[in-house]
Amino acid sequence: MKQIFLLIILISCAYNPTAARYVIDGDTFVLNNGDTIRLQGIDTPEQGDINYDKTAFELQDRLIGKKLTFEGTTDDLYGRKVRFVFSDGKNVNVEMVREGWATAFMHKGTKYEQEIELAQHEARIARKGVWNINDESYKRLSRKCAELGCPSGTIAVASKQGEVFYNCACSATNLISKENIQCFTAIEDAIAQGLREARKC
Repeated sequence: MKQIFLLIILISCAYNPTAARYVIDGDTFVLNNGDTIRLQGIDTPEQGDINYDKTAFELQDRLIGKKLTFEGTTDDLYGRKVRFVFSDGKNVNVEMVREGWATAFMHKGTKYEQEIELAQHEARIARKGVWNINDESYKRLSRKCAELGCPSGTIAVASKQGEVFYNCACSATNLISKENIQCFTAIEDAIAQGLREARKC
């Protein structure tokens, strides 16, 4: 009986409800308590897209087995908790962008906006991750924006008949015809039209 009681104590001590249980993709993961966390202000490839595995692994490497803290109180339309996540004191959102495994995708005035923008600039200059000109994902992103007829600097697109917006590289944009495409260089412009961020991307 004492051994069973001791085992229960050890399991209880080891269990951390706010530790990362598993990663869904490069910007979303699930905690031990079942909460789904969406990293705020950044975007990464979805499952099935180029570099999905790489970005998911990079996020996993920064979260699993690490002490995590969170900033933010917003939940999105899908019940995900939108947060800035800190692992061993480092801002994971910013670090994913700095290493080129995520791109900035945020509203004007978002907390850590300057840090994320600077991190993306550094990643572009250093040609890290998705910004590597020899990386297929970078070439695909440029091709996709051009194929959609969007100008340089576009970060989001939507159908004129739709209710959601996507990042330029999202596979869902294949369903939007050139005649119906809307290109946005700022998320605020999409939101001002009553659009919401697509869950898929």
